[in-house]
Amino acid sequence: MPSLNAAMLGADAAARQAAAQQFGKKGSIDDLGFYHTVFQGKIVSAIDPVAYPEKLSALLQALELSDFSLILADAPSQALGETIVALDLLGKKEAAFVSQMDLSAFTKGTCLEGAPVFPDFDEAKKFSLEKESPSPQGDALVAIDHCFEVKGVGTVALGFVKRGTVNIHDKLNAYPLGKEIEVKSIQMNDADVKSAPAGSRVGFCLKNATSDEIGRGAVLAKSATVAKDFDCTVTLSKFSKTTIMDGVALHLSAGLQFEPCRVYCAAEIKPGASGKARISFDKPVVLAEKMLLCDLNARGLRVIGSAAQA
Repeated sequence: MPSLNAAMLGADAAARQAAAQQFGKKGSIDDLGFYHTVFQGKIVSAIDPVAYPEKLSALLQALELSDFSLILADAPSQALGETIVALDLLGKKEAAFVSQMDLSAFTKGTCLEGAPVFPDFDEAKKFSLEKESPSPQGDALVAIDHCFEVKGVGTVALGFVKRGTVNIHDKLNAYPLGKEIEVKSIQMNDADVKSAPAGSRVGFCLKNATSDEIGRGAVLAKSATVAKDFDCTVTLSKFSKTTIMDGVALHLSAGLQFEPCRVYCAAEIKPGASGKARISFDKPVVLAEKMLLCDLNARGLRVIGSAAQA
């Protein structure tokens, strides 16, 4: 069954929640909110970064879990700029706006330039529901956003299949833990299934792991790159006001992980420029194909650039 995983974005938390409720029935809610339904044979999951803008991590995690973004833009704001910059750095161009403003000045030179703008939410919703999440093939990879114990059932993990297909009794490794687990059962939209393809919102019952070992940010896969430091190319957004100096303390968003780090570079890296660097953490982190650097103390936008493995 095809799927659509859509992020509801914008500065107004109440407006985001109202939009998400138009897409489905409320599921788990904490710093992220999930809403689910089935529409014309398609499983739809709407994701609301509830704790944003107070918690930048909520926005970036919602973007990681989604393949389409609906951006509510009633007025110019730091949140609007931050959202556009994050989407641009991640190359996530599948998006639409609900706004009565001229947004061309905000999106010019980004991957969202030319994205559709709807003055009416119902029109934007109709457009959004026509979209589908992609189904990349290859070895299975699952991003876990929640994990907990259920009496009489065991360890249950919730997440999204980002690549490949997961079957009952598949054995995968949980990273950064580095421990083999078995998928005992799979649920999709509250129904037991034997397999889950890419794009699916899933609930797994896991064998050989506990919720203390697997939390948000964990990745289930055959293999993954885990490191406490790595060499990379850092590219700062032209909209950033932060210059990276040797040894600066920042945060790195990698998948669903949002970890403090230090960036070491031989020469300073200025906004709009790229440079070689080494990023170090206090604990092992699962590296991702696209990672974002964030400055929580920045003047203006906190999403400042990207980091790509060397």
